[in-house]
Amino acid sequence: MADHTSDAEKTIGPPATQLLLENDDVNIWQMRTAAGARFWPHYHHHDYVLFYTTDVLATLDDAPEEHERLWTARYDHTNAETERRAGVMTYAQSLFFIPGTGFLSPGFVNIGDTPMIAPLIEIKRPRRADQEGVGYARTDALVGLPPRPGCVHLLENDRVRVYETTLEPGATDELRPRLDTAVYVIDGAALRIVEEDRGGAVRTRTEELAPTTAQWMPGGCRRQLVNTGSTTYRELSVELK
Repeated sequence: MADHTSDAEKTIGPPATQLLLENDDVNIWQMRTAAGARFWPHYHHHDYVLFYTTDVLATLDDAPEEHERLWTARYDHTNAETERRAGVMTYAQSLFFIPGTGFLSPGFVNIGDTPMIAPLIEIKRPRRADQEGVGYARTDALVGLPPRPGCVHLLENDRVRVYETTLEPGATDELRPRLDTAVYVIDGAALRIVEEDRGGAVRTRTEELAPTTAQWMPGGCRRQLVNTGSTTYRELSVELK
């Protein structure tokens, strides 16, 4: 039931539940909201990328009309024939680019049976003049599909370029030029990371990356990932233009 409290009475929290990495360019968060739990009111002052790794059925409580319109326009409606309140269903592997609005979001209630787990990457780097017109974008290209091997180009605009990379043991992605990149590890493994600078010099390092690890990978080089472990590796990477 809506509590109808005023904005001044609401407890305002951060835009996600756990801050994994912060620098001058990005904040990398994990959103984790249990089934039946309420996520607090919050602001989005920065543009952000949100990638669902679980199916989520959610609803708004006590939302202002402007936010209600945005919510209903961006998400799919589900009227389940159960006693649960009707909400909006968002499926695993849905990806969103959402401009920072600066207005108060009322939060949501997870009314489904599964937790909401999603990386949320805030882009703190200021927009250039040629990026001012970048707006909302969404892709459901991978919804309902098993993770595709290799590096899949999910979304691109004048602000970001977003990939999902999945590598089976022994597999590698393409050695290609990289921009400054925020990385969220979905499924961890042991990696060999190969980097080639502009002068052609190559350096290699090995890392054991656990799930929910966040990394900042500077651009200006060509980079390749090799899964040297015994488990599948999967990451979301957001390159900043």
